[in-house]
Order: sequence, then C-alpha cells, then structure tokens
Amino acid sequence: MTGGQLAALIFALILLLPGGCFLFFGIGLLNEPHMSDVGALALVAGIAILAVMGLLFWVAFRRRAPPPSPGAGPAPKP
Repeated sequence: MTGGQLAALIFALILLLPGGCFLFFGIGLLNEPHMSDVGALALVAGIAILAVMGLLFWVAFRRRAPPPSPGAGPAPKP
C-alpha cells in the first residue's frame, strides 16, 4: 500500500462519521414540519460527504497493474 492509498484510507474513515451523522439527522429532520428545509440540506450534505468517502475508499483499495518486466515486449492492447 502506497502512502497516497494510506492517506486516502485515513481520510475516508474520518469522513465516515460526519457523513453518517448528516445523513441520519437529515432523514430525521425531514419528518419535522418546521425543519424540513434544514433536513433536506443535511441530507444532501450527508450524501455528498459519503460520496467523497466512497471515492477515497476506491482510491485506497484499487489495484494497479504491475510494471512490465524489463525483458518483455510492448504491452498487449486490450
């Protein structure tokens, strides 16, 4: 695991708590008649934070193709 992947994993784990809280309270506030606007904004913010978290998890756990060996010819085209 490279340093960038480790940093992405740490930031993804840090974003899990605020994203989950925004999502949870956003859903809860949607049922309140006088707080539905705040609930909708919290819901959108939670979804955005969790989307960034998902992207960071993808960066942390993606596998890169191994470098070609020195004696090999050009890489085959997919």
